[in-house]
Amino acid sequence: MRALVTGASGFLGRQLVARLRADGVWIRALVRSGRDRSVAADEICEGDLREPDVLERAVAGVDHVYHAGARVSTTGTWEEFEATNVRATGDLIRLAGRAGVRRLVHVSSLSVYGVSHDGAAITEESPYDTGGEERGFYARSKLAADRLAMAAIRDGAAVVVVRPGLLYGPGRIPPLGRRVMAQGPLRIVLASRDYLLPLAYVDNVVDAVCLATQVEAAGGRAYTIVDEHVRQADYLRLYRRVSGQRWVAVYAPLGVIRSLARMVERSSGWLGIRAPITVHQVERTVRSATFLTRRAEQELGWRPRVSVEEALRRTFAAARERQSVAAHASARSVA
Repeated sequence: MRALVTGASGFLGRQLVARLRADGVWIRALVRSGRDRSVAADEICEGDLREPDVLERAVAGVDHVYHAGARVSTTGTWEEFEATNVRATGDLIRLAGRAGVRRLVHVSSLSVYGVSHDGAAITEESPYDTGGEERGFYARSKLAADRLAMAAIRDGAAVVVVRPGLLYGPGRIPPLGRRVMAQGPLRIVLASRDYLLPLAYVDNVVDAVCLATQVEAAGGRAYTIVDEHVRQADYLRLYRRVSGQRWVAVYAPLGVIRSLARMVERSSGWLGIRAPITVHQVERTVRSATFLTRRAEQELGWRPRVSVEEALRRTFAAARERQSVAAHASARSVA
């Protein structure tokens, strides 16, 4: 079996490459020019997702494509996000089909779903977020790319869409919440104590992405991947205990935040500029939902192998090991 992994030098891409190679799959890794090439792949394909000729070379002769590449920067223009996350996804699907690729897995995001009210239960058939234009460029582009991938499926493309929750693991410090600001010893949480965090440990997500090409019935389907829904207050207590960190969680008054967002949005409209924060963004952040994974469980046979507590232990152990290695290397250089 031969496979292409886009975004192979990224957080999810590296873990995916390692798993596939351990399973005996021959891997071609697509990495951006100038990025870290130390990916343990069989072949490195260097280039930009925005270049169709690069994508055409990358998909040649492979059985499966795992599309984990995306622009995830917090800065940049809409045109940059659209070109990398949306147009490139369409080009990749089209060129993979032309090349005879058996299946393409598009890694999407939970952010594509609309959450109409607090306590909503979300399935793969739930509607898209209708306020995409009011969100950040990354979320907006992921929504557009997901729409494009699902449209390709309806046209007969051999595509599977995987929508993971909040992704973390060794190499990426776990999030404290959806939106958290550090202020000295305080961690200001933009959520209620009862907010349900849809967490997704990287190994569990890799399991689902691999199953998406191994299970025949997965073709043309979309899957939500969330390990556990952990209450915000319970999660922060677990986080402190496992990490050994010492800080105090403060829950922001959501009514005040909503009022401030309305003021900012109104003022930005008067000035004719893009609002740095909108009411829709605040509501999308603070509304709690349960993202159901029954389809992945029933059709893929997927279950989260690693619990949240164990995932946190592994992640912080890896971080401490990296710090120890860096300190040792620094001491040696000084000596």
